[in-house]
Amino acid sequence: MRELSTYSFINAKIRAMMSFLISPDLFSRMLEAEDVYNALELLKESPYHKDAIESIPKEITDLRIIEKRFIKNDLDIYRKIYRAASGKTEKELMSLFIEKYELEQLKTALRIWNKKTPVNTNDFLLDGKISFNIDYKKVIYAPNIEEIIILLEDTPYRKPILNARDKFKERGSTFYLEASLDMDYYQRILSCVESLSPRDQEIAKRVIGIEIDAENINWLIRMRKYYSLAAGDILEWVIPGGARINRENVASLYTTDGLTKIVDSVALGPYAKIRELIEENMPLIENFLHEVLLKEVKRTLSGYPFTIGVILGYVVLKRNESKNIVSVLYAKNLGFKKEELSSLLNIC
Repeated sequence: MRELSTYSFINAKIRAMMSFLISPDLFSRMLEAEDVYNALELLKESPYHKDAIESIPKEITDLRIIEKRFIKNDLDIYRKIYRAASGKTEKELMSLFIEKYELEQLKTALRIWNKKTPVNTNDFLLDGKISFNIDYKKVIYAPNIEEIIILLEDTPYRKPILNARDKFKERGSTFYLEASLDMDYYQRILSCVESLSPRDQEIAKRVIGIEIDAENINWLIRMRKYYSLAAGDILEWVIPGGARINRENVASLYTTDGLTKIVDSVALGPYAKIRELIEENMPLIENFLHEVLLKEVKRTLSGYPFTIGVILGYVVLKRNESKNIVSVLYAKNLGFKKEELSSLLNIC
């Protein structure tokens, strides 16, 4: 009975929201569009025209402005779901999904800060508060990492940055700061999930576990392929809680002799195709991992409707849709054809 009372209203609301997701037919026509202007014209047939595009002056062609509008649109919708959720834990989980966008902003700010290259922050960062009050300009122009830690005093990001400070100062790479932020973020999500009902815990851990696997696989392959880090340098940054990937199975095969063993350590179950893709570019691997996640989400949404799965499923689908639209717009701006794009998108 609790499941019905918790999810009956939010289930109806989200099912209605799903009806506004862009159809595969519209995506297909966007892929066939001659250029970015034609692709944008097609979006007039979607809710994005009113919510994200209509108010942008026609003379503005900077896709970063449009991309930020899409992010703000996602955040607005997630906040509606937060307000509609009736349970305390469900609200907390939705709040953490919103926080993910802030986490990515902070990581962007840290990279800009570390490169010490002057940039227009408005090109990369959203205006206004997402979850916590962070002055990104002060972060970017901070004289040292200690000052950044002080600036993050009243946020959950202070602790993971502090934990990775020594590694960062030793190596000079923001990888350690970003990995520590990701580890802390997913630990907080998994801690929140523990307060759900047993059925909801199982569903949430399955979906979030696949997301964690994707994060770990991306980091592991990038670090081994491009930076040749030894096992001891990377294993401590493997995010716990993955569906299949953990420190033990990575440690058992991770060697400094080449990339083959690290691929073997993560090419488990649904990830076996990574062996075929390892010589391809990282976006293709990332796309494949996201495809695995989408399959799990669709399976969850086709089951019993009154569970946390309806919230998780919509969040993943909405995020995927926004990513696809932005990718198509950037690709069309660069002159990509449909056949060059199809393999890099997950169209539901």
